[in-house]
Amino acid sequence: MSTAPVEEVHLQPSPSDGISCVRFSPDASDWLLASSWDKSLRLYDVPSNRLRLKVDVDHALLACSFGATRTQAFSGGVGGLVGYHDLEVANSTTKLGSHDKAAAHIRYSAATGQVFSGSWDGTVSAWDPRSTTQTTHLKQSGKVYAMSTKENLLVVGLSTKRISLYDIRRASAPIQDIDSPLKYQIRCIELFPDAQGYAIGSTEGRVALEYVDATRKGYAFKCHREKISESETYVFPINAIAFHPRFGTFATGGCDGMINVWDGENKKRINQFLQHQTARYPTR
Repeated sequence: MSTAPVEEVHLQPSPSDGISCVRFSPDASDWLLASSWDKSLRLYDVPSNRLRLKVDVDHALLACSFGATRTQAFSGGVGGLVGYHDLEVANSTTKLGSHDKAAAHIRYSAATGQVFSGSWDGTVSAWDPRSTTQTTHLKQSGKVYAMSTKENLLVVGLSTKRISLYDIRRASAPIQDIDSPLKYQIRCIELFPDAQGYAIGSTEGRVALEYVDATRKGYAFKCHREKISESETYVFPINAIAFHPRFGTFATGGCDGMINVWDGENKKRINQFLQHQTARYPTR
């Protein structure tokens, strides 16, 4: 495992409150979109360390996503609003739709041109940004705690510890509906780059890899833990999972302030970044 230092860029000016979501642009990976609890959406040019645009809204933002290009963005907030933002126009926000409770997750599907929003009201909706109409409404068995889309698949992790997988071309019912392989609450979920499976992170410092093909056996492993003594170990929730689009390796970020990089195929950790400053909240 490598622990060599990696180059870091501290983007400025940073939000004044917690960052809820970050996304790289689909057509230029040096642009970064960040939503925050400070009621702002920010667009950064990473190489030049420049804030290109700041959009102020009237509610804390929980999620964001680019659209088909880096000039389109979408957001979801605690008030339930799903917003569309033209990133070529200052402070541009158009209501795309809304939920009864917080719109906690936003994903854009390049395969269908739809925007998917997952909410604490227990629903997932799809929106057509061209006509600002709702195209799909899916009732879930609990609050949406995690969501990811890739190619023609959408996977949803719920407060009931259920995982529902949809083919978004015919999303009236899930093609897979299972209990989470992890014992504790789902925190994040991410489809593989080839959409052959997905990774799940939980509050108990565990990650599980599951496959769309039910005949393939998945596995789980412990991570983001700190041994305090022979009898005591701190366990930290997994906050985020991100895959490399070409190599299939993936990174996990935890409440311990650590970022680990994993080779899922060979079941090993290949890198660990230096610890970042964060509020450390072990679950046990």
